[in-house]
Amino acid sequence: MPRFLVLSLYSLLCACLPSLTWAQGIHQLGYCDDDLTGATAYGINAEVRLSGAIHLPLSTMQRYKGGRVTRIRVALGEGVEKPSVWIRTSLTESSKVSQSISQPVSGWNEVELNRPLTIDGSDLFIGFTFTQPAGIKGILTKGEGNEHTSLMGIDNEWDDFHNSIGILCIQAIVEADLPEHDLGVIAVETDSIFYQESGQVKVTATVENLGTADTEGYYLIWNIDGQDVNADKILYEAPAPGEVFTISKSFGLSSLSEGTHQAIVKLVGGGKDEKADNNICEATFYTYESSYIRNVLLEHFTSLPCVNCPPVDQLLESVISARYDVIWTSHHVGYRNDEFTLAASEPYVKFGVIGNPMIMLDRYAIDGETPAFTIGSYSAEKLQATIDATAARPAFVQLDADLGGDRNELTAIVKGEARNFFQALYPRATVNVFIVEDDVLANGTQAGDSNKKRHNNIVRAILTRQTGDLPSWKEDNTFRLTYTTEADASWDLSKLRVVAFITAAADRATGYPTGEVLNAFQASFLRENITETMANDRPARWYTIDGRQTDTRHLTPGLYIIQDGKSIRKTIVR
Repeated sequence: MPRFLVLSLYSLLCACLPSLTWAQGIHQLGYCDDDLTGATAYGINAEVRLSGAIHLPLSTMQRYKGGRVTRIRVALGEGVEKPSVWIRTSLTESSKVSQSISQPVSGWNEVELNRPLTIDGSDLFIGFTFTQPAGIKGILTKGEGNEHTSLMGIDNEWDDFHNSIGILCIQAIVEADLPEHDLGVIAVETDSIFYQESGQVKVTATVENLGTADTEGYYLIWNIDGQDVNADKILYEAPAPGEVFTISKSFGLSSLSEGTHQAIVKLVGGGKDEKADNNICEATFYTYESSYIRNVLLEHFTSLPCVNCPPVDQLLESVISARYDVIWTSHHVGYRNDEFTLAASEPYVKFGVIGNPMIMLDRYAIDGETPAFTIGSYSAEKLQATIDATAARPAFVQLDADLGGDRNELTAIVKGEARNFFQALYPRATVNVFIVEDDVLANGTQAGDSNKKRHNNIVRAILTRQTGDLPSWKEDNTFRLTYTTEADASWDLSKLRVVAFITAAADRATGYPTGEVLNAFQASFLRENITETMANDRPARWYTIDGRQTDTRHLTPGLYIIQDGKSIRKTIVR
């Protein structure tokens, strides 16, 4: 069931502002024109602190590097309170510039900044914030937007609304004297971040005419780590002022050692080039000899009152029951609380959860702008392919875990091992530990499926901080952590498992509690779940990691538990 914000709207007709004629060196940046005729006003049926922003990406701002943002123009509706404008380098960080609108009016409001911002060529977010009384419609939009045009924050929770509200009427006024002749490489990208040493890297360079006049053709020199690998013999035709052109080349990696590398592209020629500092650009990538087996962490946002959840449960079960590389956990948050709701799961709603059912795979933005996404329209084949793509990403760390003890004290031991370069890539990677219970009988009924009495994958406890715990790495790139907790009287110990995973550090630009999951592991409460057994002349029994006995003639790749006499051990089938 979706949890949504109710937006109300009406058409706003305003007198046209006169077209602005700028002096030489004054530039108007934004996605809307000055004419507000036919603009639409939006509001929310509640009193909130509301923000809107547009994104001016690097590809735009490189052109104005060295200039200054001196004014901001925003179009607002009537009735907004305490409005201000601001400039940020990310939506969730502090503003570089912030200034109130002293006497807001309906229509365009222009604010001359007391402290103009000097442009360094990086991304900028230009926005406004105001308090909106219930029913006020203070946001004006016009036309069809894209991912840069319509960012909205409700009580500082940001999302992209371009598919529903159009372009926000925001403009930045920039003072910058653009050179007449300036051809530059504004971006270099690789088709991946990680490559096996025997693979190939595809490098794409973006060239832009940053000047105001046409210029001559140019050549490109491509190199890896400063060693020329392709000095182009092709004379490329220069793009027109303000236009871009992309060129791609592929290179073998067999000569590179494991670790960090730079793909570098240099532009030469281009006629009279008045700014040479943008003629070279680079991108970082990594090569590796081998990686670990990856287990995918699936976090399911569900609830008993969710009438749309049973079909998704069935889809997940049909796909995941046949896999040994997916670790399924369920957070009963994001719509309406129920008897399985754990307060410690609430912060994970910040990953983009706007209702139930939704899922995350490795907390990685796979299908959309946020890690959390819906799969109501997915077929089993599409979900399988999505998980396959997630599992195919290389893992440079692996975990092991055990869960034991009794009701008075459960003990979870988590161990990790990483490739030599892992800590350089992820210096603040954190360990996260869940206690999960399966086959739990609910007191209430499941909306949409009253026959469903038992529920699996329920997160019962989170033993680490919400952002995870920093491990103490040893010289051999290993760590060991121990956690204890008391078991609730209602828990069936034989149906508990520990889920441990390691995440990249949270990126402040996204506002998510942690970064992507780098690998995961789970283990059952072995002492009660697997008993000592002997069968004829076969002393060893094989079990899946959740304690189900399996036939060794039909093993698929994954982790297994072997019970041999009085010994219990784990093994991986590849």
